Amino acid sequence: MKMKNTAAFLCLWVLATTAISQESRIYTHEQKRYQEALALYNHEQYQAAQSIFQEVQASTEDLETEANSAYYVANAAVRLNQLGADRLMEDFVARYPTSTKRNSAFMDVADYYFENGKYPYALKWYRKVEQGAVASKDRDRFNFNLGYSLYASKKPKEAERYLNRVVNSPEFGSQAQYYLGYIA
Repeated sequence: MKMKNTAAFLCLWVLATTAISQESRIYTHEQKRYQEALALYNHEQYQAAQSIFQEVQASTEDLETEANSAYYVANAAVRLNQLGADRLMEDFVARYPTSTKRNSAFMDVADYYFENGKYPYALKWYRKVEQGAVASKDRDRFNFNLGYSLYASKKPKEAERYLNRVVNSPEFGSQAQYYLGYIA
């Protein structure tokens, strides 16, 4: 009887240990794939990164990893100029409203459109940014880019407000003064 109990216990212990080790292996594999995708993204390999992020997003049970993967899928779509990229980013924000990447999502998309000369699109996204949450190191760039996007979109009075915020900026001051001269 004692032998049967010991054998049963040993059998259960082996099964439990196997299940736990498999779970951690899956978790590690998921995180490895996520890190692989992140490395590709950081090296501007957006198509490959997007594909892996989609896999991770679909398979993970960790909400933060799922949200971050969704963010990078949408961000890669914007950078690849894919049809429906705006919608993907809007879906990300709607589905993960408490994500720490929410404001970054708006800024990244806006900056991307700004850098590519699509100022009306940039303006649409800059207006969604929560200005109080913009990091101090990014504030001058944000104000200039928003001001210039407004200027390029033929909204000079609104542009003046943001360009005036950077007239004393070492990086953006001279450009801001130039456009303010046109507005005046």
